[in-house]
Amino acid sequence: QTQKGTKRDARRPIQLLYQTQYMDEKPLLPKSLMDQESSSFSRKWLIGGAIAISLLVLSNKESQASLTSNFKVVTTNGNDLTTEDSLAPGDATTSRSLPNIFLFTCDDMGWNDIGYNSDDLSEATPFMKALAKKGITLTHYYTQPSCTPSRVTMMTGKFAYRNGFQNHELLHNDYTGVPLSNKMMPEHMKELGYATLGFGKWNIGHCNSRYLPSARGFDHFLGYLCPGHGYSDHNCGTSAGYRDMIEGWATKSKDGTTTNYEWTNGSPYLGTYDTLLYREETQKALRKHFSDDDAKPMFMWLAHHGIHGEYDSDPIPPSELLTSNNKEYLKVLKKRLDDAGSEQEGYSQFFKMRMITASVLMSLDNSLKNLVETIEDVGQLSNSIIFVNSDNGADPDYTQGHPGNNFPLRSEKFSYYEGGVRVPAFVYGPGHIPIKSEGSTYHGMMHHVDLLTTFYSLGGGDYGDLDSDVDGMDQWAAIKGDTSSPRTELVLNLPRSKTWKMGEQLTSEGIALRIGNYKLLHNHVNDSWFSSEPGKNFHTGDEMMAAKCQYDFYTISTTSGCVFDSYLFNVLDDPSEKTNLWYDSDYTDLKASMIAHAEHLAAAQLNDYGKIIPEYYERGHGEDDSTYTDAFQAHGDYVVPFDCDVIH
Repeated sequence: QTQKGTKRDARRPIQLLYQTQYMDEKPLLPKSLMDQESSSFSRKWLIGGAIAISLLVLSNKESQASLTSNFKVVTTNGNDLTTEDSLAPGDATTSRSLPNIFLFTCDDMGWNDIGYNSDDLSEATPFMKALAKKGITLTHYYTQPSCTPSRVTMMTGKFAYRNGFQNHELLHNDYTGVPLSNKMMPEHMKELGYATLGFGKWNIGHCNSRYLPSARGFDHFLGYLCPGHGYSDHNCGTSAGYRDMIEGWATKSKDGTTTNYEWTNGSPYLGTYDTLLYREETQKALRKHFSDDDAKPMFMWLAHHGIHGEYDSDPIPPSELLTSNNKEYLKVLKKRLDDAGSEQEGYSQFFKMRMITASVLMSLDNSLKNLVETIEDVGQLSNSIIFVNSDNGADPDYTQGHPGNNFPLRSEKFSYYEGGVRVPAFVYGPGHIPIKSEGSTYHGMMHHVDLLTTFYSLGGGDYGDLDSDVDGMDQWAAIKGDTSSPRTELVLNLPRSKTWKMGEQLTSEGIALRIGNYKLLHNHVNDSWFSSEPGKNFHTGDEMMAAKCQYDFYTISTTSGCVFDSYLFNVLDDPSEKTNLWYDSDYTDLKASMIAHAEHLAAAQLNDYGKIIPEYYERGHGEDDSTYTDAFQAHGDYVVPFDCDVIH
């Protein structure tokens, strides 16, 4: 079951309720698609039977990375440095037949936030709704439960426990980064002949310049490094007292023998609402790149800040990011808030903040629309694939910022319940998705780790050539409906102790594992369901697990009132995780098999690699260290590299 390419059928449809489209004053879809006939697509759904768990001996393949490159800090204005070399050619030959690939990632967008799933903000994302109906919606798309682990899995194609990031949220003063022997997604795409651009949130390593995006495969990157920051003032959202925006380039020397890596702080962009900034910069980059008839295919990761809301200042977008119909819909939402009245105090407080969420969603929706229209304007829409996802589940705590919504999925960001790790996602690709598949849904199991292998294959590579410890699978044929889903297992969290056995208190961390239809959570906090509908399972934010009972990265909270237990759910029949099968004797054998599999994975030599990160993690937190403060102050009080030791 863990071999690459193995096919399994364990799918069945989950009905999605599509809301009435709230029409914009302009067409929602690009003009080339307005006259296309829509078509329905029917599938045969096969329900998997018994689950067989194979305990495989995993081989370990040593890999080392060497960088024979130069690093240089650029101190001039960032705008002056955007030269022709910023999209420097790579070593591989190019083929214009290869598709352009755009990964559009929203931050903390929950199951109930995107329009086609939402029961309270159904018209906040009209373009996403329309585009999904012309593409393929993914209903079992999984992530890690917070920002850093999710981005590590996306960029490396490996589950977070392999690199020690399963519950690690990287802060401004961390001495950690993804070890250099992990080749990142943009590095792989560059080897296939792609130009590589990144915009938005990085959050997976910056203490050394070799961890920066421009040193991990991006020809050009503009974005930020902390978990969050102010939308316009760019202050690092951890109350660190520093601004957070950086720009970097990887350029070839004139003789093509070396690569120079340059970076500078993002002070030229201070005061610009970041969604607007990324929208404008991606548009300029696309027009410039494809003005060359011999341009390489493009891989772009547009990792937006929105809808992240935890203590991030100035989230309300500028008027130019909202359409007239957006503004009318906000009036509808305001009336609903007024109609609720003061007698529903919790609901009123929640929905007042939820209106801010709606406006941030609208700005993201219009950014995606601008991206698609620009791709069409440069003549590349028919040869482009656009993948839209969220990094992890939403945070519904309206007391910390504008809230997200995962209902009816259980719990939230920072948890391994479905609300924390199952998110909206869809793919759109005219010219690459058959007309018969437009508007269909893919119910196969998929995770962030599958993006690397899927994109690599789309880019002409053989993903069997990737490192043996890559966990991803090529999902493209299954997404289109040509084959069944290749994935039968998700390993979301494991204990760090190599000798861990069930029942031994050797670690404070638990298990999060899905095999087939069943998900096992061991040593996990009990949490509830958050609903924004008054009178129905409504909870305030401070009642949710993430507020007080989350894993404190590598130590479980002992806060009063936190109850940790074990769970087994059939998430196909019970996606809201309301029926715990852990104590049901009918599932004793299944539970034992899944536990044995977790014990085997924890003991595998291949996974020793991820156990070193906590040593570096502990060093970076809570220290008054002049190393990073001196570096930040020397660059205008911006978060920048501070020459930490590199983990290879």
